[in-house]
This record gives sequence, structure tokens and C-alpha cells, in this order.
Amino acid sequence: MRVLFTYMGAPTTPDEVENFIFRFLYDVRKDIGLNVPGAKAIIRGIAKARARAVRSHYEVMGGKSPLVEYMGEIAGLVSERTGHDIKLGMCYSRPLLEELNWNFDLVFPLYHVYSSSTTERCLVKIRELFGEKPYVREWWRNERFIAWVRHNIEKGLVESGFDNPYVILSVHSLPKKVIERGDPYERSHRRLAERVMKAFDLDWSIAFQSRFGKGEWLGPEVPEVLERLKEDGVEEVLVYPLSFIVENVETLYELDVEYREKAESLGLRFYRAKLDHRNDYLISAIAEEIGRWEDGKA
Repeated sequence: MRVLFTYMGAPTTPDEVENFIFRFLYDVRKDIGLNVPGAKAIIRGIAKARARAVRSHYEVMGGKSPLVEYMGEIAGLVSERTGHDIKLGMCYSRPLLEELNWNFDLVFPLYHVYSSSTTERCLVKIRELFGEKPYVREWWRNERFIAWVRHNIEKGLVESGFDNPYVILSVHSLPKKVIERGDPYERSHRRLAERVMKAFDLDWSIAFQSRFGKGEWLGPEVPEVLERLKEDGVEEVLVYPLSFIVENVETLYELDVEYREKAESLGLRFYRAKLDHRNDYLISAIAEEIGRWEDGKA
């Protein structure tokens, strides 16, 4: 069987940062009020300016995001486990969906939680390019995936050396209007968080990151929670990026640099638990979900 792993993507070279931003903004131009005459030129200018502004973020990671490389490693490991032919197809970075010449049988979005802003955007693009294809909608309920998240937190607790930290489960934010239209993203993350944290006798909460653009977004944001924890007398904070499965600019720069600096300025001890994307819990969870689809088809 041929399986397509899909995601929005991330810049794989320093030169791709501007084009990645352009492709994304042009695709969402209706949502951000830029579906106007001359939109391409306007958005190209925005992408150029934004690329200059975030260049230092990518320099921390050697000039590129490791997201696509790490997702390729996941694809290879799942292929070894299942015997299936698995390829990557990204919406906004290479390997681009529009450059893919391959007849696949199943679409597997590497977003474990469905959202109209992420999963559905990938599925829409796939429909436009390839027609209707079977797909796995989401997979956050998989018990091995939940075990994987717990494994990462447990490892973070050991590596941090903290005795009794407050745990922040960080989730990529979305505009509130998306949730108000019925998107299950926030609700699903809260349910996932509750299932994960049943295994720990620690205080915890969800906070949001990566807000950009105007309007109301989901909150509170991580820096706000850090300030509240300081006021409450908390000394140690462990952060886990609940909405991601591989390291990327949001974890390696936003969490590890910006939010660490914020925590340290408040006098908090801060540790960010890492995403162990090669771990067997994750690989077997994805393999199991593909197998369930095959069983259901049969």
C-alpha cells in the first residue's frame, strides 16, 4: 500500500523561508483580509519583510527547520514497521504536494488533532490536486500515542532534575473565530491533556503559543501563565509542546529561546521537554492507525 504523509511543512533551506511564508499567506489570503486585487504582490512584500524578521530564529537551528527531515525519519520508520511505501507531501515547502507524481492509496496527516486550519487545509489541497482520497482524520486518542506523550514528559522530568514542577502543556494558538465556527481543535487538545496528565501527580494547565495576526486568539499565552505562576510562588516549570510531534521553529526558538528568557527574567527554573520522534510509542501508534484503516477497508 502507498501512504502519503502530509503536513503544512517548514523551510528546509535558508532560501526557502520567504517562499514558505508566501505560499502559506497566499493560501490563507481570504482568512486574513488579503483577497484583493494585487494580492500576490502585496503578499510577496509581506513575505520578504517577515523572512528578514525571522531569519535569526532559523539561525538558531542552523538556518532551517528540522521538521521535514524529522517527518521523513518517521516515514522511514513506519515504512519499515508496516512494509508500506510511504512518502511526504507538504503544502508549503518541499517536497511539495503539487510536485508529487505518485498514485497513493491513503492520506495520513501528521497532525494528531484535526483542525480546519491545518488538517483540512492539507486535505483541500490534496483534493484539488489529486481528487478524493481516503484519509485518517485524526489519531490523538491512540493509546500508544498517549503513552508517547507521557514518555516525553517523564523524560523531561528526569532531565530537568525538578522535584515538583508545574507543567505547562503548550498548544499552537488559533483565532477564536475558528473555534466559534465549531472547530474541535481546542476541545480535542483539552481532552488529550486530561488523558495524558492522569498519569502524573502534578499541577498543570494548557497555555497557547505562536499567535500571529490580528483579532482574538486562544489564550492564555505561555508568557501570561509564567507571570501568574511567579506570582503564585511556583519555582519550577516544565513545558511540553502538546500540539507537535517533531521539533520545529515553534519549539526550538519560541519555547527554547523566547519563553526560556521570559521565565528566567521572572526567576523561574524552566525546562522544555523534548519531542522524541524516533521513539517506538509514536512509530507504533501511527502504524496501528494505518492498520486500523486497512482493517476497516477490508
